[in-house]
Amino acid sequence: MARRKFAKLKALMYEREVVQADLAATLGRSQTYIVVRMNGKEPWSLDDVQTIGNMLEIPREQWLDFFIDRGERG
Repeated sequence: MARRKFAKLKALMYEREVVQADLAATLGRSQTYIVVRMNGKEPWSLDDVQTIGNMLEIPREQWLDFFIDRGERG
């Protein structure tokens, strides 16, 4: 079974009832921009991490756990 990309981030979003459209609106980006990053095709920018981290109330010291996909590199 394939491992989900950014599972911890997606779980927190689900818990907080935040959808990808909410992230797009908060970042002033398109939903495509969010989808590409959530699928691990492009990395998150530091500005994205800071904005989303603050939005979801993720402590700064935990940002890497949510925004760096440590799975297999393809």
